[in-house]
Amino acid sequence: MKKDGKKKKLLFQSDFSLMKTGFGRNARALLSYLHKTGKYEILHYCCGIQHSHVKLDKTPWKSIGALPDDEKEKKRAEKGEPAQERAISYGSYYIDAVVRDFKPDVYIAVQDIWGVDFAVPKKWFNKTTSCIWTTLDSLPILPSAVKTAKKVKNYWIWSGFATKELLKLGHDHVQTLRGAIECRHFKKLDDRDKLRKKFDLTDDFFIGFVFRNQVRKSVPNLMEGNSIFKRANPGVKTKLLLIACYREGWGIMKLAKEYNIPAEDIVTTYVCSKCMSYEVLPYTKEGLDCDKCDAKKSVGTTNIGTGVSESKLNEIYNLMDVYCHPFTSGGQEIPIQEAKLTELITLVTNYSCGEDSCVKEAASLPLDWSEYREQGTEFRKASTSPQSICDQLQNVYDMPEEQKAEMGIQAREWVLSNFDTSVI
Repeated sequence: MKKDGKKKKLLFQSDFSLMKTGFGRNARALLSYLHKTGKYEILHYCCGIQHSHVKLDKTPWKSIGALPDDEKEKKRAEKGEPAQERAISYGSYYIDAVVRDFKPDVYIAVQDIWGVDFAVPKKWFNKTTSCIWTTLDSLPILPSAVKTAKKVKNYWIWSGFATKELLKLGHDHVQTLRGAIECRHFKKLDDRDKLRKKFDLTDDFFIGFVFRNQVRKSVPNLMEGNSIFKRANPGVKTKLLLIACYREGWGIMKLAKEYNIPAEDIVTTYVCSKCMSYEVLPYTKEGLDCDKCDAKKSVGTTNIGTGVSESKLNEIYNLMDVYCHPFTSGGQEIPIQEAKLTELITLVTNYSCGEDSCVKEAASLPLDWSEYREQGTEFRKASTSPQSICDQLQNVYDMPEEQKAEMGIQAREWVLSNFDTSVI
């Protein structure tokens, strides 16, 4: 607290804390922790949501949205320019007024670099204790991120992978600060068999993946790796437990058909948007009727607005036999840490933030990859080897239970020491 007894005023700009995104979950973890200390007056300036949206009233601290409530006002401000539209969504429209009225002692902006760099040239930025806390996921480092590093005293990166590269470029002040995880929600449960019976799941070998269904999540690679494993082990019944929004991104069921994976072997989480009950079922379609609250067409796969609570997500991880996270690049990939907290063996692409999770202390099984370049940016991206996925699945399947237990305990301790909210 300040010497005069007043609370320090924190302006925190990021995704809304109730959104099911990495930034949103980090915001909820940190702001909940800081709020409970009673030391701070918190204003959460929320990206991508209307200024006075009713959901903003659900937080114990004050939350306001970055977008104008009036769609016409928003269109006028955008002037038909995509770059302006993106900046307004992240917070450029109200930021000066918010700083003027709130008068923060500390300003922390947490987003992709293009979602926060507009604040750096502002006159108030260096007059306030300001911090840019951003995700960088590929080499070479985005030029705008390098340019921003030269101007910002407090410059934090979610992964050590990118921090090391910025240090090589001479930016000695850059530090790694990982995204916060409320670790208390995730642990190994003793009643996995009971959980599986609850959802009428058989005693198969469940390979889990929790992800936003973005292009950078390597679903085809996982499908192919699973198919190779199945051919090598015809007596082993594998199922993919893919927790994602099936309405966007990869055509998951189309890919399953291409790789000769039966539809009933693709299992997912269905959530009712009305009563928030959930089921774990083979995927069929969206818009099912809820048999819990009788709501019509309210049940679908998870998305950033509708998902399961942390306690239910913990149950879902505990249904898995192994967790596999192949991706082209990422800022942190929070599900990897959540899976480790439940003491699952995790398979992780050894590139980008995946390097952080493939250190010896993290007890992961690294996945090999080959490089490709993203057109336009020329970023180096990873194409995870399907054969490596198969080989590591085989390692887990053949692994003695005692060794699995030891690796699981080590992985959990690594997450607790490096990602728990209290540590961050």
